[in-house]
Amino acid sequence: VAIPSGSFQMGNTGSPRDESFGDASEYPRHTVVLDYEFELGQYEITNGQYAEMLNWALANGYLKGSNNLPYSGDRDPYYNLRPLVSVGPVTIGIAPDLNFVEGSFVPIERGGISMADRPVTRVTWYGAIAFCNWASERMGFLPAYDLQTWTLVNRQAGGYRLPSESEWEYACRGSALNSNRYSLFSFGDDPDVNLDLCGFSGILNDFMVYCGNDNDWISAVGTKSPNDYGLHDMHGNAYEWCQDHKQADYDEPGRPDDGSPWMTADTIQRVVRGGSWQNGGAACRSASRGFASAGAREIYIGFRIARTPPISR
Repeated sequence: VAIPSGSFQMGNTGSPRDESFGDASEYPRHTVVLDYEFELGQYEITNGQYAEMLNWALANGYLKGSNNLPYSGDRDPYYNLRPLVSVGPVTIGIAPDLNFVEGSFVPIERGGISMADRPVTRVTWYGAIAFCNWASERMGFLPAYDLQTWTLVNRQAGGYRLPSESEWEYACRGSALNSNRYSLFSFGDDPDVNLDLCGFSGILNDFMVYCGNDNDWISAVGTKSPNDYGLHDMHGNAYEWCQDHKQADYDEPGRPDDGSPWMTADTIQRVVRGGSWQNGGAACRSASRGFASAGAREIYIGFRIARTPPISR
């Protein structure tokens, strides 16, 4: 989905409800100006898409085991000593949505229902950017990352990448024509609902998968209505990895206000956005921020991809 250039106010709006359900990390509110167009995935990357990419990477000799030897089906695949995603089978706990069967990665079934169209979760930040680079390679785009150092080196050259946190919030809030751009959600709010709890709400149910309607597991992508850019699941379903390193709040030194990622902190923590099927509405607000270790493999964290089309000259 093409996201036009523009500007917006990033962070907690300071309205009584946004303030009551927010935290200090969402302040101060500040202006971000994006003087470029970028593209953002209409949906979160699915188990089916991730399995297909793993099979391509396996065929090209990219995948390793935790011992850095060629991948041989020994559970989770690695690349350059970093775990990518959880893969089954497991006999203790909840099995991952991906399995390795007869030499191929495949989405599993739960209760007879394929998980192929569900957002891939238990994917690390490393697994997300590896997917981006391999997708670029398959499409003939210049890769955005150097996977030897796990750094972003060609952000504006047209390769797939993770969105910056400010790009993510800009796209989440919707266009300047959206009357709910600075509401708690891009679609508005239900003032009668305590967003810290899992109470059911008609409008929340229409637009997001959260703990009030999750049916005990993540939902297929695109099940709920999109925002006015046509982006689905920006609120709820799966948290989404962003490029940025964790910053305690927006007052830390070095904050970029041009849409670029904030990567000055020496931290293994990364930003995740959007909330998930396990959360109440508070964590799914447009301004809400979350953080996780880059190597975390959680059943509620996934990703969607972005790219900046190269400017024709």
